[in-house]
Amino acid sequence: MNNIKIIPFIAAAGIMLTATMANAGDAEKGKKVAKKCTACHTLEEGGKHRLGPNLFGILNKTAGQATGYKYSKDMMSSGITWDPTTFLEFVTKPKRVLKNTKMSFRGIKSADQRADLLAYFKTLGAQEGVDLSHGDPVAGKRAAEKNCVVCHSFEKGGKVVYGPNLFDIAGKPAAAIEGYNYSPALKASGLTWTDKNLAGFVANPEQFVKGTRARFPGVRSVKDQADILAYIKSLK
Repeated sequence: MNNIKIIPFIAAAGIMLTATMANAGDAEKGKKVAKKCTACHTLEEGGKHRLGPNLFGILNKTAGQATGYKYSKDMMSSGITWDPTTFLEFVTKPKRVLKNTKMSFRGIKSADQRADLLAYFKTLGAQEGVDLSHGDPVAGKRAAEKNCVVCHSFEKGGKVVYGPNLFDIAGKPAAAIEGYNYSPALKASGLTWTDKNLAGFVANPEQFVKGTRARFPGVRSVKDQADILAYIKSLK
C-alpha cells in the first residue's frame, strides 16, 4: 500500500486505536459481535466463500490471498498484513483503509466490541496456543498420502515426481535437493525448512513463497499441518 495514502487514516484513528489495543478483549463476547460478519463471511475452518471470503485463520496473513475468492484490485495490491493493528483499523471503518474495497460494511463504532472481536479472531486458527511441532507422525503419513504423494515421493532415494523428493528435508536449506529444477522464487527465498517454515508452506504454498511451482491450495486443518510436519521430521 502507498504510504502516503495510509497516513491520513492512521493519524485520524490513532487515539481511538490506542484505547482499543489497551483492552485485551473477551473472546466469548467477540463471538457474538462476529455475527455482524456472518452476513457476508464464513468463519469456520474450511468454510466456503460467500459475498466475502472465509475468514478462518486470517490473523497475521497477507490480505487478498484466500484461494478461490475474487478480491478487489485495491485489496490484492494493498500489501496489508492482518496483524492486530490493521485488523482493528479495518473493522473500525473498512472504506477508510481501502476506498474501493468490495466490503460495504460501515464498521464497528464501539472500541470494546472491536477488541472483543479481535480476541475472538485470535481463536480462529493457529496464531496462538497451537504448537505445530507436536503432531502425530503416523497420522501425518496418512495426511501426506492424501495430500502430497501426487507430486512428491517421501522414501529415501525416491524419484522426483512433479515436485522434489521430500526425504530428510527438515532443517535443510530450501531448493537443495539435487536433480530437481526449482522455481527461481524458491531458489532465491533463502529459506531453511524449520518447523515454522515447513508448516507455513504446507498451509498455503503459493502464499508462503509467491512464484513457487507448487500448485497446491494447502492443508487447512491445523491438526493435519502438525501431523504432516511430524511425519516429515521423522524421515531420516
